[in-house]
Amino acid sequence: MNSNELMHHGVLGMHWGVRRYQNKDGSLTAAGRKRADKLDSEYQRLTGKKLAKKKSSADVKKTESKPKSKSIGEMTNEEIQEKINRITLEQNLKSLTPKEISAGERFTKKVMNDVITPAATDVGKQLARSMFADGVNKVFNLEGDNKVYANNKKK
Repeated sequence: MNSNELMHHGVLGMHWGVRRYQNKDGSLTAAGRKRADKLDSEYQRLTGKKLAKKKSSADVKKTESKPKSKSIGEMTNEEIQEKINRITLEQNLKSLTPKEISAGERFTKKVMNDVITPAATDVGKQLARSMFADGVNKVFNLEGDNKVYANNKKK
């Protein structure tokens, strides 16, 4: 066998990760339902037993749907008070529970406080001194020995 050969054992025209009989949400396409029915009938013909159908996700969603929430105008005073109490309790719990900080966030904050902020402050100060010195020299037309330098050094 030549080591420079590339073998393909898939279906021509198919793309990686694309399924022929199933949608991304897991439900079957029309071709998938047709194929499943064909497999069920073949199984029944061979064994004489009928396969038990699983509930699809669509069937489960229909049976487990939440009741429609009422608008404030449709609620009784007791229902409104219960909702307010619930929201208040959730806010209190959130304020009492310490926030978990990841290791990455701790590292980022430490680097920001210890390295980046002081460096940015120093650069900002140097830039402000330089711009101030240039402005003074320009306004007062200072040159030579009278010129103001940002770092108290003559260039």
